[in-house]
Amino acid sequence: MKKRMLQIDAFSDRPLLGNPAAVVFDADDLSTEIMQRIAREMNLSETVFLLRPTGDADYRARIFTPVRELPFAGHPTIAAAHAFCGEQSRTPQSLMQECGIGLVPIRVEDDLYTMTQATPQFRDVPVTKAELAGAICLPLDMLADSPHRIVSTGVPWLLLELHDLQALAGLRPDLGRIERICHGLGAAGLTVFADSGSGATPRLRVRTFAPGEGVAEDPVCGSGNGAIAAWIATHRDAVPRAGYLSEQGVEMGRRGLVHTGWETTAEGLRITIGGAACIVLRGELDLGDAS
Repeated sequence: MKKRMLQIDAFSDRPLLGNPAAVVFDADDLSTEIMQRIAREMNLSETVFLLRPTGDADYRARIFTPVRELPFAGHPTIAAAHAFCGEQSRTPQSLMQECGIGLVPIRVEDDLYTMTQATPQFRDVPVTKAELAGAICLPLDMLADSPHRIVSTGVPWLLLELHDLQALAGLRPDLGRIERICHGLGAAGLTVFADSGSGATPRLRVRTFAPGEGVAEDPVCGSGNGAIAAWIATHRDAVPRAGYLSEQGVEMGRRGLVHTGWETTAEGLRITIGGAACIVLRGELDLGDAS
């Protein structure tokens, strides 16, 4: 059995930056077990499999970390959209992705893929800031005086704001401790950020740690940035509509840019996350008689 695949760097228009995702085409005849084994083989933050949609969508995506399937993730959504557009004779202005959280609208404009994420959900956590400071090996006074909460726009992340970029660059994650804390809270991992203020470009810098998902540090996390946008819109910028640019992956040498926005609608807070993408590898999986 052979399957076409691409490796796509999401949140970057230049190769070898942003966050790489493997995209496997025509995956309808692959079992869940084989998909998981392929994702483990790829050993990227996520591998996404493209299948025929079951309803009114352009395609269906199944997304796997090296250890489990996720209902949604941001950078493989951008990678999947870029791969799907590459299969078309023309680039559509909009796409509809079917995945574990339902339908995800994607706008395509000027080589930027912008997804609408799920309605944000918030949870308070029983973990103290002192515990979190210990988990990232920083003095407590390097953490910002702001709420630390679990926020999900499709994937639940424990969010923690740091005082400044120096603190973000200087943290030393205790991955075992982070995994234990996040597992106990039902979070995919810990996303930390520093806010340089609404006049700065990029405004935010972000780092994401998900050792429980087999990802020590995620270069650029779309769902984590979506969760932060919901946090910013709720706790800091109480305006009906706004947006900003954030960067992630700087400390890993894989800087990516995330276009973030929100709008308050009758249905609630609407979060959008956008980024560029580029293909860095084209190939074929030779699965033999794997079963």
